[in-house]
Amino acid sequence: MALGELFGLLVMLAALFGMSAVLTRRGGLNSAAAPLAALALTELVLLAAGLLGILRPAGFVLAALGLLGGVAEIVLAKKKRDICPLAAALANHAAKLFWAVALALAVGLWLLRPEFLNFDEYSFWGTAAKLTSENNALYTVCETGLPWQMTELAALPLASFFFQMFGAFAPWRAIFAADLLMLAAVAAAAGCAKKARLACPLFLAGLAVPTLVTVAGHTALLNTAWLEFLGDLPAGMLFGGAVAFWLAAKDQGPAARWLTLPVLMLAANVKSNTFVLGLAAAGLVALDAILFERGGAKRLAARLGFGAACLAAPTAQYLLWNNYIAGLVRQNAAAGGMGDTASASLPAVVVNGLKLLLGLPAESYFEARSDLFWQYGSAMTDAFFHRDVSVFGTGAAVVALTLAVFLAAVLLAPDKGARLRAALFAVGSSVCFAGYWLMLWLSYAFLLKDSTPESLASYPRYFASYYTGWLLLALAVLGIGCAAAKRPVFGRAAALGAGAVFAAALAVGAEPQFTLLGVSGGEYTSVRGEVAVAKAAKETIQPGQKVFLIRQGDEGFSWFLFNQQLAPALVYGEGGATYGEPALVEGMAYGAPYTAEEFAALLEKEQVDVLLVSQVDDIFEASYASLFADGLAEAKEGPTLYEKGEAGWTPAGEVTG
Repeated sequence: MALGELFGLLVMLAALFGMSAVLTRRGGLNSAAAPLAALALTELVLLAAGLLGILRPAGFVLAALGLLGGVAEIVLAKKKRDICPLAAALANHAAKLFWAVALALAVGLWLLRPEFLNFDEYSFWGTAAKLTSENNALYTVCETGLPWQMTELAALPLASFFFQMFGAFAPWRAIFAADLLMLAAVAAAAGCAKKARLACPLFLAGLAVPTLVTVAGHTALLNTAWLEFLGDLPAGMLFGGAVAFWLAAKDQGPAARWLTLPVLMLAANVKSNTFVLGLAAAGLVALDAILFERGGAKRLAARLGFGAACLAAPTAQYLLWNNYIAGLVRQNAAAGGMGDTASASLPAVVVNGLKLLLGLPAESYFEARSDLFWQYGSAMTDAFFHRDVSVFGTGAAVVALTLAVFLAAVLLAPDKGARLRAALFAVGSSVCFAGYWLMLWLSYAFLLKDSTPESLASYPRYFASYYTGWLLLALAVLGIGCAAAKRPVFGRAAALGAGAVFAAALAVGAEPQFTLLGVSGGEYTSVRGEVAVAKAAKETIQPGQKVFLIRQGDEGFSWFLFNQQLAPALVYGEGGATYGEPALVEGMAYGAPYTAEEFAALLEKEQVDVLLVSQVDDIFEASYASLFADGLAEAKEGPTLYEKGEAGWTPAGEVTG
């Protein structure tokens, strides 16, 4: 195994620990919230460095600052005979659990070495992370092999970059980076309780949330909640984690309070369609700061200013990124690419969707889809009450559980002000849920192309983003209630009860062998085989050559998998399809109908130098065998490269990996 990969990751994890120690000592942060602040500041620096074209130097500077900062704190503490900063960074029991689980996760993922399994990990997330790490530049300016511009937000690829600084890119390290963001959110939430008897069971409950919200009943399919590099769950967990960070940091001094801003910016920078979660977190923090912070009328202006800053920081970051992307999209379109592939702009969708909702006239595009708009609304309502999306059952069941946790926090609150504060988060987050629902409704009706009211494509995944963050936020508010309960025994009982309920639900509702707890390498056999073929082909293909992939039966997954390894050499073609004579592929959802002459013309037009024939079938052989010098004999034996010759496409060697 590549021991260097683990060592390189542990070096960067040590740097993160050093940053956390400095933030705890110098910023006065709750040690359980410090890792999330360190990750947020790291992402902010790397984003700025990426836009300036100095990504790798910035990564080295961050690593050096973290390591040297931790050492400097130790030296200064010894001189002053002060408490060891390492002990201070582990003062909160949730912090101890965070670092212990982080180390265990690092070693566990290194031993398992998971690959990307999801389509979106190959079409964007994993590919963006790989491009960023291998080119030491933002994926937005790398050659991708795609006819469109990558536009998605950058937090996850940059988090991956930080842990890929030393050694070659490895998918398991990208997955670790995404997991660490979620783990830091859990630590911040559990850290609100402070005492070990409270923080430990709440930490356990928080760890269970991503799996509980994504397992819909007993299934033989692998649950990838902690084994994927996608933006949905991290975006949700950071939504709850950002508000939890504020709750853990608000009484720790001005520096700790203002560190909430980069955390909110991180939460808003994961996915474009979950930017609203970052705004929701900012709105909840701003409301709490304005209405419940100390100071009365004398400090109202300061509280209003802080609230405005909470909303302005993530919004400014989002607008800056959009302006940056708009320039790249124009360049892409001018160079002959597809530019932006969206059917309508987000502001236009929101404005016209609200007009339809209020019965006002809208633009023609939206009026033409008004019936579909109402059909989606009805379908989403039906799914909310009848479609299982979690271990707890339907979306309605998840909402009921979340509100029950908030209710427990309200009942435990020691005085009227604390009860009002807990109620504010319950009501405010419920209003935000209604806003998120509306956003998804508009997206289904006007933006998502591969969905119908009957299917509601990716419905559980989209709502999982909010459910995970909402539950985590409820646990954080419960932690505060438990710590402040007039009768400590009630607080301990509530915390233990929450941990027990979530742990029992995980034990009863999920099959351990199909989660992170029991996954085996066999789950990755098929993907590893294809990755091995792609890597073997890459070693053979000469720089500058254009490659065309033939993999019959593909629905896009394999094309994006191969492109992740071969970009920018791979020609897009049909982007993954079953090629064949029109009569042979008629009716196929992913059929690419070409006569032999048309297929030869396509390869000529794309200036293809090499054919990578990964998998052929009877359709391809019957349609195009005459174009190959060996009649596809070698391709039928296994993956083969073909080069253009006088007698047609000629075998250039097997690529079995």
